[in-house]
Amino acid sequence: MNKWVVCLSNSGYLFDNGVKEDLQTSFDENSIGLIKEELELDYLVWLIGNDKLWLIPKAIAKEIDVTKTGDKFETKICNVCHCLKPTDQFARNQNNKHGIVRRPSCMRCRTDIDKRAPKTKQAKEMEKTKPNKGDPFCCPICRKRSIAGVTAKIVADHDHHTGNIRAFICDSCNTGLGRFKNGNNYLLNAVQYIKKHDKLS
Repeated sequence: MNKWVVCLSNSGYLFDNGVKEDLQTSFDENSIGLIKEELELDYLVWLIGNDKLWLIPKAIAKEIDVTKTGDKFETKICNVCHCLKPTDQFARNQNNKHGIVRRPSCMRCRTDIDKRAPKTKQAKEMEKTKPNKGDPFCCPICRKRSIAGVTAKIVADHDHHTGNIRAFICDSCNTGLGRFKNGNNYLLNAVQYIKKHDKLS
């Protein structure tokens, strides 16, 4: 069974290729890590947030049951920085019959995610071509036909690096791109994954 710890302080010794570095290095406070080895005074921990091995003193590492975190608990683990934080540091997303559903990323990480390049001249010009409510619309990604603003929400797909609008797409596809971090590697990995498993079935 996996044993996880929360690192209550924010420093330890990087452990690279079996060698402990001489100087302590900092990482995010309350980082979550998987115990790889238990020594007399330290844990050898893989911090999931930065994908590195660290030698962490046991005095600043507290074992944690990661399955007892989340919206129904007092603390939650951010899916970006992988730090344990009070649940109220995650913005409300929606409500369901079980109560409040919060975003999977903490407010600090959401700020970084939501940062966009300033709106460009190109984006301002493109905004003028946005389909009007009631116009027929065909999403260039999923090819689904809809009535803009009636049967589908139409949104501008921005290039997060330049601020330019690539095109107008349906809200579902925009959410999908966001889930894949707007990155070619994630999308291509998904295509390769599907192709691989299609061959196996």
